[in-house]
Amino acid sequence: MDRIKRIFFAVDRAFGGHLPPSEGRKRAVQHPLRFGLVGAVFFGGVAAWAIGRIDLPIVLYSLVMGALVSLGVIGERKRMMHYGFLPRPDRPASRR
Repeated sequence: MDRIKRIFFAVDRAFGGHLPPSEGRKRAVQHPLRFGLVGAVFFGGVAAWAIGRIDLPIVLYSLVMGALVSLGVIGERKRMMHYGFLPRPDRPASRR
């Protein structure tokens, strides 16, 4: 597992993952559930608009997509903590 993490962060650095994140990304990682809810409403709304009605499969689809968006945001939070853009919860925040 450690090797996979090293490979991931090497590829991430190669594509600019070590650069400072925007304010929007920082705000999103502070509230992953709220951001997932926005994603669920967006994906559900687009699907309901495309089909023309709201029924159970659309609601289930939007819930699954919202959960995936939240998981993606949580992964982004872990990545930002690795590069030091966010303080880790197990370490005290540095004073500047």
